Amino acid sequence: MAAATVAGRPAGRLMAMPLIVINMGAEMLYILAHRLDAQKIGETKSVRVLEDVVRTMFDPAFVEELFRPHDTYSRSSTRGIFDKLAHSSIMRLNKNSMDKLYDLMTMGFKYQILQCVCADQLYAVTMRHLATVLALVGKASEAAKNVGAAMRLMSDRYGLLPLGEWLKCREETLRFLQDRRVKVSIFLQSNTQSSSGTIA
Repeated sequence: MAAATVAGRPAGRLMAMPLIVINMGAEMLYILAHRLDAQKIGETKSVRVLEDVVRTMFDPAFVEELFRPHDTYSRSSTRGIFDKLAHSSIMRLNKNSMDKLYDLMTMGFKYQILQCVCADQLYAVTMRHLATVLALVGKASEAAKNVGAAMRLMSDRYGLLPLGEWLKCREETLRFLQDRRVKVSIFLQSNTQSSSGTIA
């Protein structure tokens, strides 16, 4: 069955997956960087861990498949992607640590989506995440080439996307996250999140 298109472009709901993976992946990298720093892991080892994860996350073959218009992956399949990414370096996480990491990633991304006044602000959020990932690994690293290619692809595919299609992207992304109500201490302390786990 051919993918639905609007004016020659894939319909918005078929374009949500890159937004989910890139933004949640960036959240994962921020958290990992913070944990490595808190555990006083040496700079050389920390950089190696982050570069390995970034290189795998933005592997050209994976990115090409990710940006191909298709239905959003199931939650279990998406979780499987991040399990593999988190363990693509010398770092190892047990199930409990990975569960907590995934919860923080999803709630951080959900919060950012809900802060977007207009649906197309998701583009700015995603590009900002990509720029921050690039800064994490350094522009001269091998991993940076993969990130740069993903940024160009993001610009080509989403830069001129009509607002109506952005609304579909946002709706599909929120559908993916709608039942995630994990309590996050920093959100609770700032009253960003209620005691029920709902984002304000």
